[in-house]
Parts: sequence; structure tokens; C-alpha cells
Amino acid sequence: MERNNYKNSTVIVRIVCAILFCLFSFIYLYKYQAEILTIAQHVLSNGQTHYNHLIGAILITLVLFLLELGVFAITRFPNWFHALTYFPSMLTLAVITDVSPRIDRGFSFGAWLWVYPLLLILFAGFCWFAKQLSFMDSDKRHIGWFSRVTWVNLLVMLVMMMIVGQVSNDDTVFHYRMRAEKHILNKEYDEVLNVGKKSLECDSSLTMLRAYALSQKNLLGERLFTYPLCGGAAALLPDNQNVRALLLDTKDVFLHIGRPVRQPMKPLDYLLFMTESEYGKKAAVDYLLCGFLLEKRLDLFVKHLKKHYELSEETLPRHYREALILYNHHNKNLAIPIKDNVLETDYQDFRSLMKQISNTIECKNKARDVYGNTYWYYYHFG
Repeated sequence: MERNNYKNSTVIVRIVCAILFCLFSFIYLYKYQAEILTIAQHVLSNGQTHYNHLIGAILITLVLFLLELGVFAITRFPNWFHALTYFPSMLTLAVITDVSPRIDRGFSFGAWLWVYPLLLILFAGFCWFAKQLSFMDSDKRHIGWFSRVTWVNLLVMLVMMMIVGQVSNDDTVFHYRMRAEKHILNKEYDEVLNVGKKSLECDSSLTMLRAYALSQKNLLGERLFTYPLCGGAAALLPDNQNVRALLLDTKDVFLHIGRPVRQPMKPLDYLLFMTESEYGKKAAVDYLLCGFLLEKRLDLFVKHLKKHYELSEETLPRHYREALILYNHHNKNLAIPIKDNVLETDYQDFRSLMKQISNTIECKNKARDVYGNTYWYYYHFG
């Protein structure tokens, strides 16, 4: 009877841990680390193979579970320590998802080259120690689905899962960038614009990807400043140094605007050249105008805006109208006639808010809540 109870307890603990591990591994790989593994495979295979999110998550989870079965067959831990048979699988999961954002500059396992084998050696030592505690399974009070031994194993599994999440790549902006690049490759531009939409975190490369997606939908002048932006005008075009893509061919960005040039040029010089040459496409104009806005060069913005747009409320993108209102308040002698009473009232309210709050940080946070999607906010706080 005691032998049957022991077997039943072992089966219960194994089932609980197996279900928890498989669910965690699959969801973690499919929902959170899919883009990271995509770029890792893309770089390591020189673009020759493609990572499938669903198949990859299933296969990796299956292999890691088979690894656990092998560890269990060798160690035969007491029930109290059964969750630790998943330690090598969890450790391997952490290693393969600890992908550097600079993987395109050269792949390296880094500290894992000595940490991974060291941890496995320590694990082997613990295996020997745990075998000496097999008498702990004889306690009949710890048998069943809701026994103390089951809860201890669940706690150990949760701790290991938290460690995996901390050790692996958790760079939020890098995740955003890879997700955005994946959607761009699939021409899913609406999805690109939803990536990290409510986050304040960004970098120059993410700014470039968002600008490209907005331009594809002809919304660059309408919605660019609804996002947090980094890097100024230089972030509009890839330079393969500070502004780069890992999955997307950056030539596509230049071909969308006009064509690549052989000699390196500053972004605004390139955009100006494209708008004035026969090679420039429709997108070049909005890229140039938004470049001037990013650099806060309202004088150049107005000068080139007159060349390419009718200054009417009906056709002018929202951010261009916001910039004109700002320009008119700064240059009353050179004011551009524009009739937009709603925006004019909003700008007056924005100025009133800035005057009411003397503390810069408090003012910035308050202004972001109400006007964070306007060019005015970027001009004063960006």
C-alpha cells in the first residue's frame, strides 16, 4: 500500500511539473521571445533559413522536455526535489534566449561559455546530495494533489521561471524593433504602428521603422509626433551604425524615398537632394519636412512647405498645421495665414499649462498627458 502511495505521489508531482513547464516554455517562446529567436536564426544562418514561431516553440519545448526525461531517468530525485530535474532544461532555455541586441556585429556566447558548464557541474553535485535524502519520501502526510511536496515543487518551478525571464533578453525596445521589422517584412504596417504604442521607450532604430511604416501609409506628417522619438532627423534614415535594421534590408527605405546614393550624405542633405532631383519619390517630401521638424528648424520647414503643399486646413497634415501655429507665434511679422480655430485654442491652452507649472519635470509630465501626441510637446520637451 505504501509503495502504491509513493508511486501515485510521484506521478502527481511529475504531471504537475510537466504541465507547468510545457505551458511556460511554449508561451514564453511563442509569445515573448519569438522575434528574438527569429533574428538569432536569421543572423546565424546568414539569412538562409527562417524561424517559424509556432513550429519553433513546439520543437524547442519538446526537446527540452525530453532532456528533462533523461535527467529524471538518471537522477531519480526524491519527490521533494523533482522540479529540479527541469534545471538543465530551464538553463538551456535561458541560454538560447539570451540574445544580444548587437548579434549582427558578431555572435558570442559570452559568459555562458563557462557559466553553463559550471552550473551543470554544481547541479550534478546537488544530485548526489539529494539522493541521500530519499527517506523524505516516506512521510505519508505529503501525498496527493494538494500536498506540501506538490506546493514545494510548484514554488521551485516558479522560481526557475522567474530566473529565466530575468536572465534572457528583456530589452523592451529591442523586442519592439524585432516585432516591427517582422511586420514590415509582411507589409503589415498597421501592426507596426501598434508595436509599443503606449510605451515611452524608444531608440533611433525604432524611430526609423515607425517613420517608414507611417510613410508607407502616407501618414508621416499626420502621426509621427504621436510617438516618442529619438535621434532627431538622423533617425529617419538607416546608417547601419546607430540607426539600423537586422531583418529588413535597409535599401528598401532609400528605394521608398528615391534611390540609394554611392557617397555618404547627411540625412537632411540626402532628403533635400531627393526632393529636388528626378529620383525623388512622393515620400521624400514628407521625410524632408519631418526632418526639419525633428531638428526644430521651423524656418526651413515653412520655406519648403510652401513649395510642396497648399497651406489650407483641408489638405495639410496635422503636425504641419501644429508647426505653422507654433511658427506664427514665434514669428508674428512673418505669420502664415492658417485657419484652424480648434488647434489655435489647443495651443493657447498648451501655453497656459506651461506658464502655470514652474517645475520643469512636473510640467513635462502634465503636458505629456494632454499634449504628448502633438508637435508642440516635441518642440518644447523632445
